[in-house]
Amino acid sequence: MHRAAWLLLLAAMPLAAAHAEQTPAQQAPDARPLDAAFSEEAETRLFAPIPHWDATPSCDPDLDTPGFMAPMRHKGGRTVGNGLARPQIDAVPIRRGLNPASSPFPAATERAVGIKLGAERLSLSTAIVTGQGGWQRNDTRVDWNVTRGSGGDSQVVWSAATGGQLQTTGAAAQNAQAVLGYRLRPLDIVTLTTEIALAGSYTFAAQNGLATTMTPRVKAVADLTQPLSMPWRTTLDLNVGREMPLSGSAFLTSASALLRLELPMP
Repeated sequence: MHRAAWLLLLAAMPLAAAHAEQTPAQQAPDARPLDAAFSEEAETRLFAPIPHWDATPSCDPDLDTPGFMAPMRHKGGRTVGNGLARPQIDAVPIRRGLNPASSPFPAATERAVGIKLGAERLSLSTAIVTGQGGWQRNDTRVDWNVTRGSGGDSQVVWSAATGGQLQTTGAAAQNAQAVLGYRLRPLDIVTLTTEIALAGSYTFAAQNGLATTMTPRVKAVADLTQPLSMPWRTTLDLNVGREMPLSGSAFLTSASALLRLELPMP
């Protein structure tokens, strides 16, 4: 019995060794280890292309332009203002009576240099004024004026102004003026304006005090460019007024005519 068992063991040992010496290529394809399958799947997920979304360009220029580059934009039929935007202010230098002495035109009674800020609706001007000749201390003063007016297209025209002057050797003065008028066009080339102006001034001195005047005026502006068929713009301005003091009898009548020729530049 013992001899038969040993013979059976010796016969089974070569079969076990042959089965253990099989190569991995001879094994079944489904017999891969679990760790190898897991590492392959993880590598595929790691290096897979990342999906991305391409934004289509906007057709609205208001959305594509930054706010600081477009301070005034129209959205929904209304204008949107930007806090960084600043209104444009026109500056005009004041230069009066500084022509050479050899000029054929009559000499001005005073000289002035300064600056005017703003357009027709609202303007602020200031200037240093002196008499004709050298800059003498006894005839030098500082003027300032603030004017507020209506639009140029309306039929009813009005304006209000206030100002003053500060003299180096003398009393300071304060003035105010209000104008109310009506504009109409009897002809296509003629604009007629009738207005009345109330003005008052006060000098800070006991001997002068308050002075007020009322001045009715009539202005006519004729555009003669088309009737005369000229290459430049021709305008004729006529102005007639009568100044009447509210206290006193010193009436003053004034009239002026100005022909302007403007050549448009390309």
